[in-house]
Amino acid sequence: MKYVNQIFFKGLIVVLPITLTFYLLVWASYKIESLFGSTVEWLVGQWLYIPGLGIAVSLVFIFFVGLLVNNYITGRFFSWLTATLERVPLIKVIYNPLKDLMALLPGRSSEKDKPQRVVLVPLEQLGVNALGIVTREELETELPGTNLIPVYIPLSYMLGGITVLIDREKVQKVDIPVDQALKLSVTAWIKARESE
Repeated sequence: MKYVNQIFFKGLIVVLPITLTFYLLVWASYKIESLFGSTVEWLVGQWLYIPGLGIAVSLVFIFFVGLLVNNYITGRFFSWLTATLERVPLIKVIYNPLKDLMALLPGRSSEKDKPQRVVLVPLEQLGVNALGIVTREELETELPGTNLIPVYIPLSYMLGGITVLIDREKVQKVDIPVDQALKLSVTAWIKARESE
């Protein structure tokens, strides 16, 4: 019976991630297609519409918006638009956290709010260290006279984490890129090679 269980779980370890990956891709594709597909079908007509055209149009649209943001004149318009969205009472509650989350993604052109460095945060009561990302190098505006810095600690296998304010002298710098630290944290260091 033990041998049967081992074989079953080996199969589960292979099948489950593949199945969930494809399920999430199909689900995301379906949602994107349902958002843009009906508009595309209305524009080109039912006889010219091909399933999947909504996804293609959404990818082209996102790239086109990226080009506009990269342009000086239209980029200023988008800066004004995002600054306005950050101040509208109901919208800012949703928009601001999503924008901050995008700051964690690699390849952003703006370095202003991008996380700075990876550090080890001592959790003294537990006697362990947590891998964290310094999100700002000072809080002088919000907390004048303090030496605190905000450090985001991502949680493994979860979309989330905690942010702690800690004395900058208590953290220890780790020499790895931010995107690599996020990847290692999210996967609980399972895929880390010895060289990393």
